[in-house]
Amino acid sequence: MELSFIKLSPNGNMTLLVETPVPRNRQLAIGKRLIATDHVGAEQAGFIEPACHPQAVARLQMMAGEFCGNATLSLACWLFSKEHPNPGEQAEIHLEVSGADAPVSCRITKQAQGYLGTLSMPLPQRVTTKTYWLNGRSYALQTVELPGIHHIIVPKALWGEQAKQMAELAAAQWDIPSEAFGILLFDADTMTLEPLVCVKGVSLIWEHGCGSGTTAVGAALALQQQSSLTLQLKQTGGVMEITAQYHEHQLTALYLTVQIQIVATGIAYLESCGK
Repeated sequence: MELSFIKLSPNGNMTLLVETPVPRNRQLAIGKRLIATDHVGAEQAGFIEPACHPQAVARLQMMAGEFCGNATLSLACWLFSKEHPNPGEQAEIHLEVSGADAPVSCRITKQAQGYLGTLSMPLPQRVTTKTYWLNGRSYALQTVELPGIHHIIVPKALWGEQAKQMAELAAAQWDIPSEAFGILLFDADTMTLEPLVCVKGVSLIWEHGCGSGTTAVGAALALQQQSSLTLQLKQTGGVMEITAQYHEHQLTALYLTVQIQIVATGIAYLESCGK
């Protein structure tokens, strides 16, 4: 099997987009193989499909069916790059995306180096405080349910120097009712975020930058403060920005802004993978 792919870096969150048509029932297995360190290598994979909605120019189907802001902006960036834009030129691109009920709007700006993307993110389905147990202790943690992915926000100081080990243990033990979820180590003093993202049965990765995780933190803080806000969250791959608009006791909009680089294009070769 030969698969045409594009590899992009939205704030270091290495993302593979597969252009060759792949049946939905094979995407998870193929995506898992492609992102492996002994293959093309990435933190996540999505598949480009034709769109059904008349406003959308293409569809992004993530390997586990989740919604991913970084991958969405990556596809919009790739489509805009085909127009060979000059620095400063912009485009508004509408895409269908797995996990989203309606097309989403991406604004892409060509920069001297790479692209800047802003995406109108889906609003959370719920933001609640839930109780989780680990090593005999209970933790009341904010949980943000976004389309296709749940994020649990953990104040990093809660687990101290063992925070990463505890997060990995929690990912293995906690029963999260979505195929993809994140455990977000968040430091409010330094505005840093360390996202551990799990796709069940496929991957468990400390991502260099997580768009939906950044969105979850922004949404939770806006609801907590009952006000609109803009946050710059420092992550391993760089700073990601989230703007949350709050009006009349509810979130009304969320905008994610990310730096994107096109890293590579090519052909991946696979033996039989999935059915």
